[in-house]
Amino acid sequence: MQTSIKNVAFAGSGNVAWHLALELKLKGYHISHVWSREYTNADELAKSCGSVACADIAGLREGSDLIIIAVADDAINDVARSIGKFDGIVVHTAGSVAMDILKHSFEHYGVLYPLQTFSKETAVHFADVPFLLEASSPEVLKAINQVALKLSPRVYDADSQKRMLLHIAAVFASNYSNLMYVISNEILNNSNLPPDIMYPLIQETAQKIMKGDPLKMQTGPARRHDDTTIEKHIAALASMPEYADLYRLLANLISKKYK
Repeated sequence: MQTSIKNVAFAGSGNVAWHLALELKLKGYHISHVWSREYTNADELAKSCGSVACADIAGLREGSDLIIIAVADDAINDVARSIGKFDGIVVHTAGSVAMDILKHSFEHYGVLYPLQTFSKETAVHFADVPFLLEASSPEVLKAINQVALKLSPRVYDADSQKRMLLHIAAVFASNYSNLMYVISNEILNNSNLPPDIMYPLIQETAQKIMKGDPLKMQTGPARRHDDTTIEKHIAALASMPEYADLYRLLANLISKKYK
């Protein structure tokens, strides 16, 4: 096993692979190969980071010290088993997938999980991105820790259970909060109001949360136990019964938090 990693290969060419590959290249690593189920996608990423696209996944092993599996969670096991015998280190990037999914395929393995949402069209400031690491041995942990620290100073050890809970928290904080924005936009659009009317409120709420305890920052009719306003809101959502049900559920949760 090469403990000083220089050559990195990628299984996957989606958003996470795209950003990680380009950033690692920027930090001085050689991106040796890229593989994807869609060869054209692998070729596009490979060309962007001066690498070589593989038609055969086994090609990732050639000249690589580290293989990063950055694919959908339910594809990690199949991809790992398809790589074949490899003496270097293999990691996956998933928050909700246990590290042990790699143990039957490789001797040296771990997890390099970036706690961030990625899209190709949006730049990522990696210095702000927390990385959660887990490894099959102290030697592997040291090796992938060196890689992570090249990307960000915010590097933490976290076993599979902690990562699972962290990922759940992230889903609430990011994915589910985004759904609230989707619903808000739909209500505004139905009322012929511009979505950007909410931007100052969204910005102020986010800034307040980052400066203090969200539990203390809660406002609104449910926090005040203003049942009259709550019932008026629910009645106004009569044409959107799913949103009315969600409103009542969330209002009840808030109300119970502040008895």
